[in-house]
Amino acid sequence: MSENSERRIYPRHPCSGAADILRNGKLWGWGKVSDISRGGCYLETDQTLPIGTEAQLRLTIADTLLDIDGMVASATPVVGMGIDFVTVSPEQENKLARIIDKVTAIDRSPGVQQPPQPGSTTVRIKREAAHNILATIIKRMNEKGVLTRQELVEIVKANQ
Repeated sequence: MSENSERRIYPRHPCSGAADILRNGKLWGWGKVSDISRGGCYLETDQTLPIGTEAQLRLTIADTLLDIDGMVASATPVVGMGIDFVTVSPEQENKLARIIDKVTAIDRSPGVQQPPQPGSTTVRIKREAAHNILATIIKRMNEKGVLTRQELVEIVKANQ
């Protein structure tokens, strides 16, 4: 067991979501949320901030938008960074609890399988739908700068 896992106060829950990283109220970068806990999250991003840097996060996970302040706790360049949540308001705490309930409900549902790992499934796209799918993907990328696997699958299903 690693030293970090022994120090964690809250259990981590795998998830998939998008993150806007803001500094001083201005968009600084983007990332993909790969796990979340009541105390923080992990962002996969090729742009990392130095440990101890404060940032504002706009997270979209399980159809819930969470604006929360964080501080970089760990960083691996070109991979991602661990963020500790700081100054969590009661409203943010409620949203965070809802997100965790939703992502852990997927884990506990007997009839729901875990999402496949990248590369383990093939998504078939009909030739007639390809133009609309590509246009939707480009639009989403221009809006958010990142597209999760779940969002991609939803776009393909909606346009088939």
